[in-house]
Amino acid sequence: MKSYTLYIITDSNRHFLNVDITSDFTMTANEIRSSSNVFFPNGPHLTRIVYMEKFESKEKAEKRLLELRHFTFMQKEKLIRKQNANWKNLCPFQVHTAQKKPVAYTS
Repeated sequence: MKSYTLYIITDSNRHFLNVDITSDFTMTANEIRSSSNVFFPNGPHLTRIVYMEKFESKEKAEKRLLELRHFTFMQKEKLIRKQNANWKNLCPFQVHTAQKKPVAYTS
């Protein structure tokens, strides 16, 4: 039986919260990890999955998706904090963000 995962994804600053569903969470996580903002370089870099719910039917997942999409930012934030108080990334593996050069400080 196929299961559906509803998830909320955010950027590193927690300014944007996007709600979506997937039937293959591993594939979605890989897409998030390998995505780049080529078309919108100044847009939000949504890389952290901070909330997840699993459903057995697509209808229930879509109903919950519509419900959460009508939530305000504060309502979504409260929902996330109930399950994930420290906003840790729930992705099963590390999502790579932009490559940063190491900085060596000398005194």
